[in-house]
Amino acid sequence: MERRGQDTGETQATERGHFADILCAIDGTSESMAAVEQAALLAEPGAELTILTATAFRRGGAQRSPEIGPARAQEITDRAVAIAREAGLHSAVEVDPDGPPPDVILGWAEGRDLLALGAPPTSLIGSRFVRGVADAALGAFTTSMLIARPTPDAGRFGERIIVASDGHEGSDELVALAGSVALTLGAEIRLVHSGSPSSSSSIKAGLQAAALREACGGTQQAVIVQDGARTAIAESAEEFGASLIVMGSRRPRGLVQLGSISAWVVHDGPCSVLIMPPEALAPAA
Repeated sequence: MERRGQDTGETQATERGHFADILCAIDGTSESMAAVEQAALLAEPGAELTILTATAFRRGGAQRSPEIGPARAQEITDRAVAIAREAGLHSAVEVDPDGPPPDVILGWAEGRDLLALGAPPTSLIGSRFVRGVADAALGAFTTSMLIARPTPDAGRFGERIIVASDGHEGSDELVALAGSVALTLGAEIRLVHSGSPSSSSSIKAGLQAAALREACGGTQQAVIVQDGARTAIAESAEEFGASLIVMGSRRPRGLVQLGSISAWVVHDGPCSVLIMPPEALAPAA
């Protein structure tokens, strides 16, 4: 796929970061603008940030017209560029009308470090009938994905982070990443695990929480409950006042998404979520 971006800002280094090549897919909603703001905070020094508007077309033939017209596309990309520039990031702009937004966005995201999207407007049940970008991405993604929601005025993005560990393969890498993000953002962090306290996964989660305390210099303890993971995450996020949940996903598809914790957090979660695919959590060789 040809990339025809233009420079729109000066590169300025920040102290730390996690993602070097970021795609922000925007549609003008407050959620998609939050995705640009939040992705910028997770970017490495000198990171490339591409701002993509997938305009699509509402009809064919002589009456063919874009879903997002040129004036609107210019307006929302200008807003996103200003956000990136304020964060000290170089950005490039892309406007692509060449297919359904899910296909366009996933094509542009391939091979990047992070795909940042605004949270979808429909509930998880509603997504069965309106297949959106987030659903398509969740079922096929190999790139880490940030699903953004605006942070309340009284809070700051990443001020409090929850990492959801299942205590299985890849969870050590997930917890280590979450701890690194917490250090970058100066955040408090809490580990949440659902399972019997005596299970091997719960014991592992307790060890992971101890490692977090040592790495982050905090006193937070793991929240290990026997409720379902969905309840554990929702209640812990609300009680803790989290603005970011970090978790893994095994790419649920079709009806499987209805029972998926990651799909629920994407559609109905209380805050932004950073979802890592299995490839990103593979132990180093």
